[in-house]
Amino acid sequence: MNLKAALTEWTGLLGTGGVASDTQTLDHYARSTMPKGTRPAAVLYPQTTQDCAALVRIAAGHHCPLYPLSRGKNWGYGDACAVSDGQVIVDLKKMNRIIEVNEELAYAVIEAGVTQGQLSDYLLNNHPGLILDVTGAGPDASIVGNTLERGFGHTPYGDHFTMSAGYEVVLPDGNVITTGFGHHDHAKTTYCYKAGIGPSLDGLFTQSNFGIITKMGVFLLSRPAHVLAFAIILKDNNTLSRCVDALRPLRHAGLLQSAIHIGNDLRAMSARGHYPWDQLQGQTPLPKNLRETLIKKMSLGAWNVVGAIYGTKGTNRGVKRELKKAMRGIARVKFFDEALLKTGIKILGVTRRLGFGAKLLEMANAVSPVFDLLMGRPSPKHLSGAGWRSRRETLKDNPDPLDNNWGFLWVSPVVPMTGDHALRILKIVEPVFEKYRFEPLITMTAITARALDCVMTVAYDRENPAESQSALTCYDELFAAILREGYPPYRCGIRSMSKIFADKSPYAVFLQTIKTSIDPQGIISPGRYVPL
Repeated sequence: MNLKAALTEWTGLLGTGGVASDTQTLDHYARSTMPKGTRPAAVLYPQTTQDCAALVRIAAGHHCPLYPLSRGKNWGYGDACAVSDGQVIVDLKKMNRIIEVNEELAYAVIEAGVTQGQLSDYLLNNHPGLILDVTGAGPDASIVGNTLERGFGHTPYGDHFTMSAGYEVVLPDGNVITTGFGHHDHAKTTYCYKAGIGPSLDGLFTQSNFGIITKMGVFLLSRPAHVLAFAIILKDNNTLSRCVDALRPLRHAGLLQSAIHIGNDLRAMSARGHYPWDQLQGQTPLPKNLRETLIKKMSLGAWNVVGAIYGTKGTNRGVKRELKKAMRGIARVKFFDEALLKTGIKILGVTRRLGFGAKLLEMANAVSPVFDLLMGRPSPKHLSGAGWRSRRETLKDNPDPLDNNWGFLWVSPVVPMTGDHALRILKIVEPVFEKYRFEPLITMTAITARALDCVMTVAYDRENPAESQSALTCYDELFAAILREGYPPYRCGIRSMSKIFADKSPYAVFLQTIKTSIDPQGIISPGRYVPL
């Protein structure tokens, strides 16, 4: 790698403000929620697709490996860190134009650096009839980055990969293609029909190192006449199993279309505060008796279900009736819409001053940020759960995990949507968490009618070296266990990417063949999911 010569050419292309290799910048990009991040050799800031194509050609000429990112908010999986030290980060944050919003066909065309807060605000101010599906990663997180990692949100458009089309891709040789119908001149359906004709290429550029995506189309949800959120409190694992089996037919029938999140008590506790270090004088994990006390104090269940029904008031009444019927004998379903929530918070604010209603007000305030996500409004409040094991006070008005030095890693197995499989995955992972003295913070999310994405957090005190090492060991053991038992993750962190295809299976060999064909010099993010 001739980095010095490449830096000279990149500076000529992008200007001095478009290239950074100083210690302060490299330290900033090496920050991680893992015990130790990786350190880049340099950081590039292109502003156009043509910049990207040209810098890729320079990288190829000097054998410099590139690792593209859109905003660097890949928290829990690697943040803004490349897979290994010494790669050159291509940060696309300056490519942040909203190119088009088609209100009639309900889609947007955006560059890679557009944040979910940026597009959500733009829609609210200019196209209030449209909603963007958002994640809980906060307003500054990337839309394109999450889509390419096949992330998910909350509304009926929660599967972000499915709800995207027309990827503009810079290939490792500097050529630019557009997927779907986009490679046909004057195509009118590039952003409203995903597959195109011939082999569908969109999937090839997700979770891979086959190109740099600079632009894509994102499907938007037409604002429904009525959104009715629901919450279900489950008392134990048995009711969890029964609830999953009761919800599945409603998903299959298309009655429940939104993503349905099922979080355990620890996940809900982490969203409302940090681990009670002072109360426990450093003892870990959280004792059973205190856990039960906090469950009662916060009015939580062992498992807590949140979802929403989208439609008219009339159609929603029918679905509400079917949901209550399905949950009969399992748990009570509570329903609330935006008007009820706002009115309730106002009334409870008054009654609290009169000496009662404090507990209900706390519940209403906890539900309000969830409703924001269901309505396509990103909120920074959901990031706070990542700091569960931190001993620090959260920075005022800044829940950024890296700025707060929070430690956490995510393990995300996918399981079939049955009660039996939901219980089986718990039997696999809970003993591992217990072995290393960590709390199993778990959410099971029904993105489809057939599978649950289970996001599990290994939260630890990053400023404690011993606990940091235990977190890595716990993570590695969890990852090995879910693979061994047949529940691979939907997404990997940079620590586990090399493990996912380590068996040299025909599938892995096929991917390597594709990589060698289109990227023979290993220019684009070597090691990212595809084996070196």
